Amino acid sequence: MFCERTNMGKITSKAVFKQYQPSQSLLLPPSLEELIPAHHLVRVVNMVIDRMDITAILNKYEGGGTSAYHPRMLLKVLLYGYCMKIYTGRRLSKALREDVNFMWLAAYNRPDFRTINLFRSGLLKDTIEDIFKSMLVFLMEQGYIKFENYFCDGSTFGANANRHKMVWKKNAVRYKEATEQKCKELLSRIEEFNAAEDGSYGSRDLEEVDSPIPVTLEEQIAVQVEKLDTIINGSEAKSVKRKARTIKKKLQEHKVAIDKYDRQQQISGQRSGYSKTDEDATAMKMKNDEILPAYNVLIGTEDQFITNYSVHQKTNDAACFKEHIEQLETHTSLLPQNVIADSIFGTEENSLILEQKGIENYMKFPLYHKEQTRKYKNNPFSKDNFIYDQLTDTYTCPNNKQLSFKYIRKDKSKNGFISHARLYECEECSGCPFADKCKKSIDNNRTILINEQLERYKQQMRTNLRTEKGDKLKRRRGYEVESCFGDLKMNQGFRRFGLRGKEKVKTEAGIHMICHNIRKMHLKNIEKAA
Repeated sequence: MFCERTNMGKITSKAVFKQYQPSQSLLLPPSLEELIPAHHLVRVVNMVIDRMDITAILNKYEGGGTSAYHPRMLLKVLLYGYCMKIYTGRRLSKALREDVNFMWLAAYNRPDFRTINLFRSGLLKDTIEDIFKSMLVFLMEQGYIKFENYFCDGSTFGANANRHKMVWKKNAVRYKEATEQKCKELLSRIEEFNAAEDGSYGSRDLEEVDSPIPVTLEEQIAVQVEKLDTIINGSEAKSVKRKARTIKKKLQEHKVAIDKYDRQQQISGQRSGYSKTDEDATAMKMKNDEILPAYNVLIGTEDQFITNYSVHQKTNDAACFKEHIEQLETHTSLLPQNVIADSIFGTEENSLILEQKGIENYMKFPLYHKEQTRKYKNNPFSKDNFIYDQLTDTYTCPNNKQLSFKYIRKDKSKNGFISHARLYECEECSGCPFADKCKKSIDNNRTILINEQLERYKQQMRTNLRTEKGDKLKRRRGYEVESCFGDLKMNQGFRRFGLRGKEKVKTEAGIHMICHNIRKMHLKNIEKAA
């Protein structure tokens, strides 16, 4: 405020404003470097990408033609944009024109949205694994990770697909069977034209008789269509030709439908179905119990840094673990010392994988928590509470009946893994007062399955988890890996992929994982500076 004294002796005040002249020209242009704080996230992105080995991307450029935008600059813009929750090419292009941080990062380069999208979906699609590997090398060199503990879990992310355009495999099978039945009915009606054929050919056979005898329904349809064409082009009555045209049209329509249902079953594979707008997406149950087209993403973390990721079309995390570990071996030559995972992962197949690779198993098995309850321990009808006699290789039930060994049963998982279990059957369950509590089937005797290999792994997991180290790792798993998913979904708003197709989805997932590590690194640097 500016104060002055008037002639009457009164003091008055007058407002004073700072100078504001938008049209005034500056003597020297401002430096963007001075406008960005020293510990800003954009500087961390710039520093990390400058130290990365991007030879894999550079090798994708063939040369010739006009000059191209530098891939290191495009990678910086893309990663920083994802860190700032800017996921589309048009918004990134807009930020390059308006945002000071983007201008500094791109050194005033202004690629349009098509260039950004082409870089992400094209060059980066084939090299994202190499970029993520370079990120892990940087984290290890800087001491952020050691590959000592590996916390693993999975979560579903929505696909960029229409929820109302799902194709279900069971419907394709059912519709195909119904269409084939209609074809067979039409084929039987063609016998009505035998008289017309006799009028055209007399005692001679049709030309196609010399061809191989049709076996499949498709071959039968092709043969009958040729016969119908002969009738249509012959000298038969108009009513006969009209019926022939009608049957031929229906046969051809049914043939097209059968081919469509065959293709749907082929695309579905072992999945229950897929989406028409993204054929790689699988119907999965989300957290709110909705059935939506989605992908299952597994990650491994250490100190809340994401050290591995993999994208799957299977809903079961345990069935994806083998592929996930194979993905880890492509990202780094080092394997973690310990693997910690929830109860869904503790299967025989996954335990065997860890044993073969020399990794300590701190996974839980499906009944880990249930078997520790008092109700489970005191349940006399649980197979774990049956008394085993090693000499006679028999188990004794609560009614003092013997369960003898019958045979070894083989079970094959969806991954092709074969497990062996010994089946024991009770000698006689009729008249047993505990039958309704002991067994589910009324007619058959009580049977139990003993998988010796799995039981050995389960005992190993129990021993490891009950140690002081195992208890600490078990408690850490909740906030180690779950916090990473929470950051991606809640803080970054990444609940649904923006690209379509598994390969492009893997690219987008890799970008998000790299950005998570950069932001985590930025927070740790701020904590150290404070």
